Amino acid sequence: MLLVIPAPWTATSFYRWMASRLYVPGRPNIGFTGQPLDIWYVFIAIGVLTYLGGADLYYLQYLSIPIQAVLSWMVIRWIAANLSSNGQQLPISFDGSALGYVGWQVLMYISLITIVGWAWVITAWMRWICRNISGTHREVIFLGSGLEVLWRSIVFAIGCAFIIPIPWVLRWYARWYVSQFALADRSFIKK
Repeated sequence: MLLVIPAPWTATSFYRWMASRLYVPGRPNIGFTGQPLDIWYVFIAIGVLTYLGGADLYYLQYLSIPIQAVLSWMVIRWIAANLSSNGQQLPISFDGSALGYVGWQVLMYISLITIVGWAWVITAWMRWICRNISGTHREVIFLGSGLEVLWRSIVFAIGCAFIIPIPWVLRWYARWYVSQFALADRSFIKK
C-alpha cells in the first residue's frame, strides 16, 4: 500500500483473504468478487493522502480528513457490494450516507482530545455501520463496549512497544475485534 501504485491489487487481495475466513451460518464459502480496477482511483488517492498526512502542511492534513473519510466510505460500499456465497453475489449493501461517515470520522478525531473518549466513539461508529448494512435476513450487530475497546487497545499498544510480540498481539486484538460482530434476528420490520 505504501508504494501507492499496487494499492488496488494489495487491498483486493486482502479483502479476498479476509472474506474467505468469514463464517456465516447458512452462507457457505463466503468470498469477495471485487476486482482491483473497480475503484483503483480510490486506493491510489488513499495512498497519496497517506503521504500528505506525513507532510509538514498542517492545513492540508486537516483538509484530508473528510476526503479520506469519503474514500473509506466508498471502500466499505464496494466491499459490501462484492460479497458472495458459493460464487453467488449476495444482495448486501452499505447504505450509510457519506456525510454521516464523514461526521463519525471527524468526531473520532475530535474525541482524541479526551484521551479515552475515542474508544466509545469507535464503538458507536461500528454500531452505526452495522445498522446501515442492508440486504441480509439477519441484522449485523457490534457487541463490544467502549471500555473493552479501550483496555484492549492499550494492551495492544504496550505489546507493540516491545516490537517482537507485535504479530501475536495484533492477532489477539484482531480476533477479539472481529469476534464482536454477530448476526441477530431482526427485531423489527423496516418500513
